[in-house]
Amino acid sequence: MAAPPSLSCLLEEPRRLPPPPPPQDGMDTEAEWRDWAELPRDVLLAVLSRLDHIEILMGPDMVCSPWRRAGTDEPELWRRIDMRFHYADGFYLNSRKLLQMVRAAMRRSAGRCEAFWGGSYVTERILSLVGNAAPSLKSLRLIECRDIVDSAFKAVITKFPMLEELEISNCMHRFPETLEVIGDACPLLKRFRLSQRSFYSEIVDDSAAMAIASMSELRSLQLTANSLTNSGLELILNGCPLLESLDIRSCYHICMDNEMQAKCARIKTLRHPEDSMDDYDLSFNYTIPRPCWSTEPIEYSMGCQSPY
Repeated sequence: MAAPPSLSCLLEEPRRLPPPPPPQDGMDTEAEWRDWAELPRDVLLAVLSRLDHIEILMGPDMVCSPWRRAGTDEPELWRRIDMRFHYADGFYLNSRKLLQMVRAAMRRSAGRCEAFWGGSYVTERILSLVGNAAPSLKSLRLIECRDIVDSAFKAVITKFPMLEELEISNCMHRFPETLEVIGDACPLLKRFRLSQRSFYSEIVDDSAAMAIASMSELRSLQLTANSLTNSGLELILNGCPLLESLDIRSCYHICMDNEMQAKCARIKTLRHPEDSMDDYDLSFNYTIPRPCWSTEPIEYSMGCQSPY
């Protein structure tokens, strides 16, 4: 297998395409050959906007000088940076290359970046880089991150006072200290997604709910496989009066009895703990099974009598 192109392509000027070959008999030259370097800039930007930003840096960015200039000189193209679902594989993409790509993307955004969406490769260093380069960030989505710890995240989240959307999904570590400061650090937050891969039946914990209750501007909240209880959910409902969408699938400590149903009556879109995960968008055929309670599992399932 041939070695991948070096990331030095981000700094070098690509060579122009060679001239077209001479037409052959019977060939429609215009149909068979087109100088893609001559595409109108607005058309080229429309094409690039359909790609994610790692694809731009590793593909179209290398085609020719006009394509590179379109990808480099247009901050609007880098206003929303989507680098999810890429992984450090040690060959085509290693941690060093991904860090260079995030740095290049932030440089091209010229301080105008409003959204950064990253995956498992995001480290504390990358998160700090985003914090310093994107003071107007409105959307931050972190999925399956392994190398970000609570203390580092807490320090960075205070750099995003304009944040309106935050997602922390399926990350290795938990962030209790970070959650505690989000309400004050991000007073404009409207959408929050906190998802876990597994539900732990032995843990009953309303600390996340207490922190979320301070996010008074929330309109949409998704808590997947969280260990909160009815008391925690009630704190959220009281502290977030503007909440319209609530997803508590696989939060099996919550009992949606008549009383809790009544308290949730104002929620326009409500997903219950037992609702299907078929439309969960972070994994194929993703399910979080209901736990087998060690004490009176049938009564808990049918009558919402918690064994705790």
